[in-house]
Amino acid sequence: MSEKIIEFKIGCDVEFVCLDKYKKIIRATDYVDTYGDLGADGNGMIFEVRPEPSNDPIDIVKNIHDIFSCGISRKNILHFEWCSGSCHNHYPLGGHIHFGIKNIDYQKIVYVLDNYLGSLSLLIENRNDGRKRRDEGYGFMGDWREKEHGFEYRVVSSWLVSPYMAYAILCLSKTIVYEFLNNKEYKWNSYFNSLDKEIFLQMRLYPIKQKFLSIWRDITKMILYQKYKLYIDLIYFLVKNELTWFPKNTMKEAWGIMDLSKIDRINKIDLDIIWLKYNSLKKQNLL
Repeated sequence: MSEKIIEFKIGCDVEFVCLDKYKKIIRATDYVDTYGDLGADGNGMIFEVRPEPSNDPIDIVKNIHDIFSCGISRKNILHFEWCSGSCHNHYPLGGHIHFGIKNIDYQKIVYVLDNYLGSLSLLIENRNDGRKRRDEGYGFMGDWREKEHGFEYRVVSSWLVSPYMAYAILCLSKTIVYEFLNNKEYKWNSYFNSLDKEIFLQMRLYPIKQKFLSIWRDITKMILYQKYKLYIDLIYFLVKNELTWFPKNTMKEAWGIMDLSKIDRINKIDLDIIWLKYNSLKKQNLL
């Protein structure tokens, strides 16, 4: 009899800031409550998006867009500039990913995530901003926290720059952890260990780039890779072309949130159409 498949939900709390016309960060708690799907983090300055968890990362991205669409109709933040990424004005921004898994060795699974997700996420960050975030004590190798529902992986910076990046990071996260739980025969390679902590802290990217093709080859052998290939492959494209956060337009534009008068028409965006446009531009070498 084959072993039972272990399924699990993933979720997230992802951060961004809003800037006024003078490029100063506004206080999130002036516009949102601390708790809620669109809330504020502990220091009150940074906005946090907390979508409903799901077994499917595709649903989470759609939930995030729904939060933005509904949230800006309730909160007067549309006229501000929205910024995510690694760090802004010395405020570190996290893209924390939650896994609804209990009774496992969290240290071991975090080690695997460091090797296959954390390391690659560094390659698509802005290096200077990434170093600033880690200088503030966030995003180091093995950065995780136990939660009531399971655990939270905290290495990755805020991937709210676009739905493309949200898809890529969440789908890769799901793929890696699913493999860890359901394929006991999978050969996990140790590309980085505790002796390599400075690689993460100092954003020393060359050692990661040297191992990138081997890491990617491992990923392509994972059970869920083919299911999420369309989304995960954005990471490969960015790394091979030495590009960082995609796209280069503003966060609001990337999510289709641009004009309050158009909210009714953009309340739902077809992310598949957006992704097809991305692939079309990639083929035309316009990215």
